[in-house]
Amino acid sequence: MRRDLNRTVRLALAVVVILGLAGCSAKNSNTNAQNQESKDEKTREDVASATQKAKEESRVAAKNLDEAAHQAAHEAKVAVQGAKEGWNRKETRPVNVNSASKEQLETLPGLSAKQSEDVINGRPYNSKHDLVAKGIISEDEYSRIADRLTTQ
Repeated sequence: MRRDLNRTVRLALAVVVILGLAGCSAKNSNTNAQNQESKDEKTREDVASATQKAKEESRVAAKNLDEAAHQAAHEAKVAVQGAKEGWNRKETRPVNVNSASKEQLETLPGLSAKQSEDVINGRPYNSKHDLVAKGIISEDEYSRIADRLTTQ
């Protein structure tokens, strides 16, 4: 938007300069006063139109900038809330899939009571990814809780 506004302002200035030069050459070529007034009026009208267009575009740009600022402020607020939540979270120890109780396993986000029983019944595990290999949880579920699991 700002680039368009700058382009419009430059165009308006170029029009003023070109038409001004055209006006100068018209004077030098001995045109009559009425013809000059007509050219001057056209110049004024062209510049006024370009200025009006620039004004309208600057209003649109200001509105878009205001909306973007509000969005950025909202995103910053959400980010601060996330940082605060992360700071206040209690540190949790990884859950050992080879020794955890059913209750401990159920503290893992998204792990159902049935899946917790299946984890217990599928022991022992050589790696935490064995939960996926043995069909106890899906790869998506594993990716959500992998950092909270251990086999040691």
